[in-house]
Amino acid sequence: MTARGAEERVRLVVDRDAEAVQRTRVYREPALVFPLETTVVAMRADRLTERLDRARYALLPPRTSHALELPTGGTAVVATLVLGEAARQAALREYSEIDAQRFRAMMTVARCLPRTRWIDELVCRYVFERETCERAASKAARFLEAEITKESYFHACEHADRLTRTSVLFEGDAVATRARAWIEDHLFEPFHMAELVRHCHASESTVLRAFRKELGLAPLAYLRRRRLEVALQLLESGRYTVTEIATRVGYASPSAFAAAFRERFGTSPSDARPAIEAAATLPAHGAPPVRRPRGRT
Repeated sequence: MTARGAEERVRLVVDRDAEAVQRTRVYREPALVFPLETTVVAMRADRLTERLDRARYALLPPRTSHALELPTGGTAVVATLVLGEAARQAALREYSEIDAQRFRAMMTVARCLPRTRWIDELVCRYVFERETCERAASKAARFLEAEITKESYFHACEHADRLTRTSVLFEGDAVATRARAWIEDHLFEPFHMAELVRHCHASESTVLRAFRKELGLAPLAYLRRRRLEVALQLLESGRYTVTEIATRVGYASPSAFAAAFRERFGTSPSDARPAIEAAATLPAHGAPPVRRPRGRT
């Protein structure tokens, strides 16, 4: 499922069918279990039986046997992030406020933790970076790994101290939360304000006001920004042409995409895309393209 080797700090496992999701697992290192999309599961692990959904995720200590149960007819998309020692050390280096001794202690108890807006977004972006872009060792992946590890540590500390944290389902304005979730679910489809308003069960003025208050911009502006963020990740992956990416993220023409991209990031899409040798653009089946630094002959 993922790239392997010395550079891999986090092992990512994404299961997308019921049989795989419900298989009993044991990992040698601490693991975070996140249901994705609308998946709801019952987790049964050593000293922990909990319902996991968009509001909750699980932290499992090393060598914890666990299994997930899906409701009849339920969707099956679950991401498991196994935190290697390199990921933990990277988080300790990046964040001086993490106490190393307590960090180790927090990873020895199975916990069901609140899924905040920030860790929810971090995990979704990390899965996209690793699965769609296939960039296990990119700077974005490294940043996301450290952030996810840090957030899970603080969530575990708050759980141990009996403090509460609001989950993503109940954080912020309810109308803005529903609107943002709908936009993320329809990110590359034609945008119609009437459909968004109907989904939120509120007037257009209420949706606009709530969205601007919560996120600082209008829904359409948020949609365009997110499309360009995804486009940047796809460009950096080197797997698609600029024209292909423009179409994927919903632009009618490459020129319109290039103009929007330059305005957002201050560079052209072609400059954001890594150089790939011409002879490698059509590699043998299953072989990755060979990249070379710009300017080499």
